Amino acid sequence: MFIIPIEKLKTYSLLSVALLISSGPIIAANIPEIAQDFPDKSLTQVELLTTIPSLFVILGVLIGNRLELWIGKKSTILMGLGFFFIAGIFPVIMHEVFSLVFISRCLFGLGIGLFNRLIIQMISEIYQNNPGKQASLIGLESAFEGLGGICLTLLVGQLLKINWYTSFYVYALALPILVAFFFFVPADTREMEKRNTEQLTTTSDNSRDKRPLQVMAGFGILLFVIVIIFINYNIQITPLILEKNIGNATNGSNMLAFIGLGAFTAGFSFGKIYKLVRNYIVPLAILLLGVSMCVTTISQSILLTTFCSMVIGFSFRCIMPYLLHTFTQQISRMAKLGTTIVLVAYNLGATLSPYEGTLIRRLFHVQSVQSVVFTNAIILLMMAITGFGVAYVYQKRRVVKEFNTTDFI
Repeated sequence: MFIIPIEKLKTYSLLSVALLISSGPIIAANIPEIAQDFPDKSLTQVELLTTIPSLFVILGVLIGNRLELWIGKKSTILMGLGFFFIAGIFPVIMHEVFSLVFISRCLFGLGIGLFNRLIIQMISEIYQNNPGKQASLIGLESAFEGLGGICLTLLVGQLLKINWYTSFYVYALALPILVAFFFFVPADTREMEKRNTEQLTTTSDNSRDKRPLQVMAGFGILLFVIVIIFINYNIQITPLILEKNIGNATNGSNMLAFIGLGAFTAGFSFGKIYKLVRNYIVPLAILLLGVSMCVTTISQSILLTTFCSMVIGFSFRCIMPYLLHTFTQQISRMAKLGTTIVLVAYNLGATLSPYEGTLIRRLFHVQSVQSVVFTNAIILLMMAITGFGVAYVYQKRRVVKEFNTTDFI
């Protein structure tokens, strides 16, 4: 008889929560049909159903920072999963009233925020003495996010054939994950909390160094811009292929699934990629993002566009785990702050992404979806060139510093 070891059950129950983290935008393919059912609402209002959860993820992260101190990490995560499940499937029941659907999406995002940061924090705490293993598991957490995006998006595409609100049944996946997490993941141990407290006490003087905070803020701004463009691509990919007359809404949903596939691949291979390119991982990823978006604007093949979408997902998911791994190497308080900055930047960018398309249209006087995506691609390419310069200077200074230290010794 095959028995799964309890340690693996704990690990995969913990990682399974990550399947739900990136599930907010998976209903992007529903936007055209939702807009038809609510003709009195602007397209931007309808698109907000995809991105408004990200704004409330920020609120959930901030609430979760306090809530975990009162009821513990496990209870906070379980509460978030409960919000996710109930609010996620709510549009199936009350889909006639746009305001109620909108509110349910807000509470849905709040639920994600309650467990998003804590999953990463639990991984970093458990493996804080093994940075290599920690990097691999943070990459694996990102892979599970991508896997969730693949599976749920493909399911949305099939349920969309019935009607747009039936597709919200995909969020019922939260129920078995909640049950597994409740039974197989132990509550916070006092020893772990004591160790973190001691670590914070003994290194509190180092936290006065403002340089890590400045780096975190800089990466936060960079991530904010990248996320705005990346999520906007998720929103615009279905209208893009419809505008170019090379596919339908189901093809658009499949594009989102392949973005998830790329993210899944990046998560599993992040450990090896990190060892290979180190500090150049961010500019390389931005370069791939920009080139792939350029190709989608000129592509007349659904296969080529699908491949580019997968590369876009891969590139983006190389950036997130790099930042999370970099920040979790700091002392406890700075690691918590860095993770919060990453998640706030990500979700704020995701929330504002529908307005980014409007801003591009007004600034550059373009109207077509193709022109908006192309403009975003050029912005990314310019950022990549700048990023290579910054990474080169940083690496050169680091080598000089190490040489001078060795020479002095």
